Amino acid sequence: MSRRDQNPGSVITFILGVTVGAAAALLLAPKAGKELRQDLAEGMNDGMDQLRSAGKDLKQRAGKFAEQAQENVQDALEAGQKAYRQAKA
Repeated sequence: MSRRDQNPGSVITFILGVTVGAAAALLLAPKAGKELRQDLAEGMNDGMDQLRSAGKDLKQRAGKFAEQAQENVQDALEAGQKAYRQAKA
């Protein structure tokens, strides 16, 4: 399966799973409260950074898709107009 065939929702699901897994590992690890809170905060920051990165990637791909769709619509419109003119002549 190519990277383009993946569902964008699967990226978010993966990131969510990593975040939940990391939080569970930290909660089950024998650490002091201050260290645990610091580790949780760092884990959440990392997760947010990954989520932002995935969001930017998704935004770029959506923009490219919208451009391509717009070009296809324009091409179809021009072909329809040409066919109409030919049929009318």
